Amino acid sequence: MAYEIELDVGGEKKKFIRNEPPVLRDMTKALIVQQQQLKMYSKDDGPTEDDFNKNEKNLANFAVSFWKNQFKADQFIAGCDKKNMDILNLAIGDSLGGGNEDSPKKSQSKTSTKQ
Repeated sequence: MAYEIELDVGGEKKKFIRNEPPVLRDMTKALIVQQQQLKMYSKDDGPTEDDFNKNEKNLANFAVSFWKNQFKADQFIAGCDKKNMDILNLAIGDSLGGGNEDSPKKSQSKTSTKQ
């Protein structure tokens, strides 16, 4: 599956493509994003401004790593729109093992026929 985003970089639309499936590095970075989001949304009084800033940084760092340094974190933050966030969320989900059709299917558990 190709992961394709188009960022506004300095007023110009630029396309970035990744054709490889997620690897361990992507899985680890996706876990970092997920862990921070779980922490921020599980607080009794909700996320703080600092939490949102950390989330933005983690998402941008994931994107830079996932698309193999084709752009910088600040370029992603400044040029990413809703459509690109949907693609980023797909990449994170696939890295975590959700929805990736290329991933191995879990085998059915065996049932005993003994009485």
